[in-house]
Order: sequence, then C-alpha cells, then structure tokens
Amino acid sequence: MIADTQSQDEVIENTKKTWPLKSLLLSALAIIFVYLAMPTLSQWYAAIPDVDGADLVIAPVIRGELVRETSVSGKAVAANAPGLFSTEAGKITLLAKPGEAVEEGQLVARLSSPELEAEIKQQQSTLEQLNISASRGLLEDKEAQLELESQMNAALSSLNVARREKQRAEISFGKQIISEVDWMKSQDTLTDAERFYQHAKKRVELARERLTFETRHREFLVQKQQLILDELLRRQQALAITAPVTGVVGNWLVAQKNTVAANTEIMTIVDLSEYEAELSVPEFYADDLGLGLTVMMTVAGVDISGEIIAISPEVKNNQVKVRASINDTKAVALRQNQRISARIEFEKKADVLMVKRGAFIGALGGRFAYKLGEDNQARKIAISTGISSLDYIELTSGVAAGEQLIISDYQEFSTSEQINISY
Repeated sequence: MIADTQSQDEVIENTKKTWPLKSLLLSALAIIFVYLAMPTLSQWYAAIPDVDGADLVIAPVIRGELVRETSVSGKAVAANAPGLFSTEAGKITLLAKPGEAVEEGQLVARLSSPELEAEIKQQQSTLEQLNISASRGLLEDKEAQLELESQMNAALSSLNVARREKQRAEISFGKQIISEVDWMKSQDTLTDAERFYQHAKKRVELARERLTFETRHREFLVQKQQLILDELLRRQQALAITAPVTGVVGNWLVAQKNTVAANTEIMTIVDLSEYEAELSVPEFYADDLGLGLTVMMTVAGVDISGEIIAISPEVKNNQVKVRASINDTKAVALRQNQRISARIEFEKKADVLMVKRGAFIGALGGRFAYKLGEDNQARKIAISTGISSLDYIELTSGVAAGEQLIISDYQEFSTSEQINISY
C-alpha cells in the first residue's frame, strides 16, 4: 500500500483581506490619470497633428456681393495724339520743343525743298507760255474769221450786182433789146453769185464754230496747267507744318535740321483734353472681354472709373491690348504714358457665400477645406466653389455664413481629417 501525503499537508484558513487607505488613494489617482490621458492617447492613436495657430490664417464665411474681376496694368494715352509727317523730302526745321504748349493751327515745323521750288518755277513758266499761245491763237482765229467775213461780204456784193444785172436783162429782153442768150447768161450769173454767197456764209459759220472749239481747247490746256501749278503750290504750303489740335508737343522723332524723306514722322501733338487707358490683359481672360465692361483704375493713388471701348483682335506675348475710356479726367492730372493699375469687372453676383482668397484653394483642388470647430480643433469638410474675385472666392456648398475656415496652405496636414490648433 502506497502512503499518501496527508501527513505533509497544512490547512490554511480563508481570512477576509482589507485594503488599506493608501492603496485606495493610489487606485483613485491611477483612474484619474487614465481619464485625463485618454484624449492624448486617442489623438496619438488616430495620428491627429498639432498645428501652431500662428502659422494659420483663419477667415469667416460671409454673405454679400461678389465681383469676378482681374487685375491688370497699363498706361494712360491721349485719345487724340496725331503724328505730324513730312510731306516732302527736304531739310526740317523744328519750331516747337517737346512739352511746349501749342494751339491748333500754330506753326510747329517747316520743311525746305529746293526741288519743289524749282518745279514750281518750271510749271509757272509753262503756264505763262500756254497763256501766250492761247492769246496768239485767239488773234489768229479772229484774223481768219475776219478774212472769211470779208470774202462773204464780197460774195454778197457780187450777188447784188448779179441781181441787178438779171433785172436789167429781163427788162432789155422784154423790149427785144438783148437776145435770149444774153438773158439766160444773166440768169446763170445770178445763180453762181447766190451759190458763192451761200458757200462764203457757211465758211464764216464754220470758222466761228472752229474758233469756239479752239478757244475751249486752249482754255483746257491752261486750266490743266493751272491745276498742276495749284497742286505744287499746295505742296509748298504744306511745307509749313501746323498743329492739328490744341495740346503739347510730344517727342521729336527726327533731329533738328536733318534731311528727311517724304512721309517721315517728325513729331506728335498730344491733346490733353481727353485720355484713354491702354491695358494689357492676360490671354486667359480673352474670352471674357467685351465692350462696355466696367474698369476701375488707380492713377497716382486716385480711383477713377471707365469702360472698355476697344479690344485688339490679336494676342501678342500672351497679352490682349484693350482700350478703356476714363470718365473723369479732371480728378487726376494725367500724363502721356503714365502707369495705371486697373481691375476689369467681368461679372457680379449678389447675396453669395464667400471667403477670402488663400493658398487653401490650390492645396486640395478646391474641393476640401478645414472648418474651425470647438476646442481649437479643425475638421476637413467637402466644399464646392464658384466664381472668384481678386479678394474673395464663392462657396456654393459645404459651409454656412459665420463659420470659420482655414485659408492658409494645407501642405503640412493635408492628409489629416482633423487637426488640433495650439496657441
């Protein structure tokens, strides 16, 4: 028989254990610590980053009128700034200096053209020769007409003689004084005299017609030559170049006393009574441009308004040139080519939700934003945008008026759904 271990066993009595006060305090402290550490442990577990509030830009969502516009630059140009050109080749004498005020019609430059003056003298001589030839021809025609009239008068005298001879022959033939042959001869003589007279009369009439024709021909030659001379004299008068408008002289485009070719621009006259703005608009906005669009301009710190009155049909260096009127030129002292900053208004919307522009619009494709919540936390929300201005962006969904959005760059925490903001 195998002996058991009963002889080695010891009976232990079950007594109720009591926790001392110190142990209870430790347990309570441990529970409080765990409770306070739970948010931190939860954030660590969820990978919620902390962001310094000083690095963020926060803006409220507001409701109001939004203007879609673009900022451009340009210069002030005179609406009327005609250029003056040399009409002939010659030596130029500039009489008005750049910046000098001139009146309309005032002499500002003069050309000297010896070739034109020589040609004028030649044409004047030709005109005098034609006038002399015309006078000589008129005298010759009158002399020829006088000779023909003399012949007609002689034929008339011969006709009168033949008529009297015919009358005498009839009387004599009736008294049987002359023969029938002599009577018939007188009849033939009268017929010949009448025919000669009619021929002489027609020659005189034809001479008068020829005289009229030749006179007109010579007059036309004289008139033609006079027109040639008048044109040369007009060109000579154009050598004195006058200001077409009241204004100031712009830049000299040729040197004083230089010999210039015909049709060379020599200077400009700037009309200071009316200015326009010449603006360069990025090609991106070319399709949005239109006549009549409002333009707000700033010149020398003064705000003035206008509207687009002309648009260039071509694009140069990725820019479209437009011209805008300036409504109140008296509000600021404008100068030619003075720099202008402007905003072109394309569209206006009233009563829209909007927030200030910021780098956030490009961080997440403009589809998400971080909305500020309670306890200095911000949560990523989906948004949709509409038109934009230089300062604001329209928000069409995802937000309400009065909410706060982070509008600075999201690069450091763009993958997080929630962030903590520390100050």
